[in-house]
Amino acid sequence: MPIEYSSVLVRFGEIGIKSKQTRRRMTRMLADHIRSALDEKGVPYSAVRDEFSRIFVDTNEAIRAAEIAAGIFGVVSTSPVVVTSSSLHDILETAETLARANFRRGLSFAVGARRIGDHAYSSQELRNRLGERLLEGNPDLQLKVDLENPEQSIYVEVRDTTSHIFTETLKGVGGMPTGSQGKVVCTISTGLDSPIAAFKVIKRGAIPIFVYFDNSPHCDENCTELAIRQAQLLANYVYGHTVKMYIVPHWPDLEDAIRHGPEKMTCLFCKRNMMRIAREIALVEGADAIVTGEIIGEQASQTTANLRVIDEAVVDFPILRPLAGDDKVDIERIAQEIGTYTFAEAGLQCCDLAPKYPAVSSTVQKAIEGERTMDSSVLKSELEKARVLILRKK
Repeated sequence: MPIEYSSVLVRFGEIGIKSKQTRRRMTRMLADHIRSALDEKGVPYSAVRDEFSRIFVDTNEAIRAAEIAAGIFGVVSTSPVVVTSSSLHDILETAETLARANFRRGLSFAVGARRIGDHAYSSQELRNRLGERLLEGNPDLQLKVDLENPEQSIYVEVRDTTSHIFTETLKGVGGMPTGSQGKVVCTISTGLDSPIAAFKVIKRGAIPIFVYFDNSPHCDENCTELAIRQAQLLANYVYGHTVKMYIVPHWPDLEDAIRHGPEKMTCLFCKRNMMRIAREIALVEGADAIVTGEIIGEQASQTTANLRVIDEAVVDFPILRPLAGDDKVDIERIAQEIGTYTFAEAGLQCCDLAPKYPAVSSTVQKAIEGERTMDSSVLKSELEKARVLILRKK
């Protein structure tokens, strides 16, 4: 009989260990995001069903649907499945047909089985019977059993009166469904680190509001466009929520800091003002935190002493640094996986005002003293002139 993938098995991880009420809420949220993604990509489906510890998508484009669902936060993995009844006869017939369509001659294989409900056979018996069927019923394939390191596996998941059979599992992005946490203001630049910091908090369920600080007179002309493209790539992971991006003209306060403050503290004054503006945006947008891409010790402004100086500028919002303890090689790996690495490779110079000998161990008191002669009204003007882009609509 011909093989027809008619459904997608969607697995989630951490959601499954939450309380019953939280699990129900997050699973419903995840199912809604899957519907939104399929609608957006034009993939038809007849149902997205939430069954305990699993979500099933009924569709005649199961392979494409499995690929799309794997890219949604909260999804651990997906598999396009062939659906049949829970009778042992139907399972063996269907699984053998699927194996013959996917197994090449001479490969090693293993069988997996999982059951929910009451059946006349155990999971172990099902595995044994299917393994025997594939070996003895298909001598022309010359298959070999290898339970430790098989070249191919076939799985059966039986749920009451229905069985789902598959040979392929697509790795998902994991995390938690977007919207299971609140909004966060994500500062973003054209570099390597800040997009990955934003990615990590979005992966944990937060809704991003991107902020780019535009130093146009002192940077390459393509910096702003590159930052928008970074943010847009990350916004593509978000379903069911509007994603905004603020483009803030930042050079006036930066130039003010250079005129009035000690040159070696320029970067600290710059970042303190960035946090102040980010705080105002958080208040307007109802966000809960500010996210930056800083790594301990990666730059002069990112020593533990200087991070304290930056944090003091905003005392009523947490400043989250998801990359604080990461190594650069780990950040590069994630950037390559999600596609933001190519933006950083452009190597654009987005600020030419950094001092040659920056302060590496400043104090809050020095920062406060240095800011006394600066014009704080500049920050309000910058915020008023900010351009707001809608990267994604709900």
